[in-house]
Amino acid sequence: MTKKPEYRAPALEKGLEILELLAKAEVPLTKKQIAEKLNRSVSEIFRMLSVLKEKRYIECHKETAGYVLTLKMFALSNQHPPVMLLLRRCALLTEKLCKKVNQSCHISRYSNGELLVIAREENPYKMGFSLKVGARIDVFASGSGAVLLGFCAPEIREAILTNEYATASLIETTLQQAEETRQRGYFLGKSPQISGVTNISAPIFGPQGDLLAVITIPYMTLNSETVCHSVKGIEQAKDELIRVAGELSQNPISPSL
Repeated sequence: MTKKPEYRAPALEKGLEILELLAKAEVPLTKKQIAEKLNRSVSEIFRMLSVLKEKRYIECHKETAGYVLTLKMFALSNQHPPVMLLLRRCALLTEKLCKKVNQSCHISRYSNGELLVIAREENPYKMGFSLKVGARIDVFASGSGAVLLGFCAPEIREAILTNEYATASLIETTLQQAEETRQRGYFLGKSPQISGVTNISAPIFGPQGDLLAVITIPYMTLNSETVCHSVKGIEQAKDELIRVAGELSQNPISPSL
């Protein structure tokens, strides 16, 4: 039986519902669309939208008159001390990593059912594959997701597994990968979304041994005979990634699930 909340804050609930909706939306949403999706009237959400816009949590898209999230929440989440420390330390280390293996890399962190890219470093070579900062990564279709499920705290794992968009077979496959990842300490496998890319992912631990973030190299196989420079193999790239993940970890002890 679901326990009813002892206290209610209707205005706060509406504001949070709007933020959560816009966080998942792939395109700007108008007042009417927001109201319909939340099963509320436009008059109910009008004040909430005005306040959220005034506080710069959302902004109005000029061309569509729809609302989108600003980067304020992203910035606030990254002011958490362990994350700030990680971002300060990662720039130089990831730059050296990418130069050494001639691949790009990115660091992602769990947020509201998804992994969010909070830092990245481009491949120094003219060709490569990379994700943008702020990009969302599907937990059930990525090496980063396997690492997350393999090392995250039980309550986070439970929340992720209630994802209504993942099929039973996809969840089963990802959980199997997560267990293998936990045993090995890293993930290495073909990208389920992009042909020709092999995902190499490793955990970054926080000060209490909790999973702080995931670092990933989306490894693209290059022909060493035509690119005119040495090409590190997947195993070498994996070893370098694990080394950097260890250096970025603030207490490399994984939580027990």
